[in-house]
Amino acid sequence: MDFELTPEQKDIQKAAREFIQGEYDKEKILEWEQTHTFPKEIWKKAAKLGFIGIHYPEEFGGQGYGVFENILIVEEFCRKDSGVGVALSLADFSSEVVLRFGTHEQKKKYLIPVAKGEFISGGAYTEPDHGSDITIMSTTALKQGDSFVINGTKTFITNGSLADFFVVLCQTDPNAKPPYRGQCTILVEKGSKGL
Repeated sequence: MDFELTPEQKDIQKAAREFIQGEYDKEKILEWEQTHTFPKEIWKKAAKLGFIGIHYPEEFGGQGYGVFENILIVEEFCRKDSGVGVALSLADFSSEVVLRFGTHEQKKKYLIPVAKGEFISGGAYTEPDHGSDITIMSTTALKQGDSFVINGTKTFITNGSLADFFVVLCQTDPNAKPPYRGQCTILVEKGSKGL
């Protein structure tokens, strides 16, 4: 088995390395870390250059590469500064759920803006009473007409203060055995009532 990177993968890796080295400003990064500020200007530049959502299909704003190419980019970003690298990589964290399970319309509506650096995704999975044990959810979602009414509390929401939309894990069937079989994720836009 050959573990050597392809020439194209090496080019992606090199481009990511050169980009982050060119954007690296120790003082600015220190300020971001001290003020808990997301590096939005680097995020937008990275998106413009195609580093964000590189593994999305082209029709949804990506370049159609695989997850491995995305990992090469994250690795290079983290090699320079892990705080910035992780922040940039987590800005599309919950987009993976949309990519894998969303409708065609949802993918167009949410993934294209993420890949362009216009949207940041959030993930609401953890609950105060259950921590990160996603096999048990107290948050419920009940269908009413064409939408759902969600009731519950989440904590440690990935990109909670930044996100334009959230993927929320909910219990939709309280009688499901085991309980996780009665769960689903629901897209909730920033500004939704009760959020």
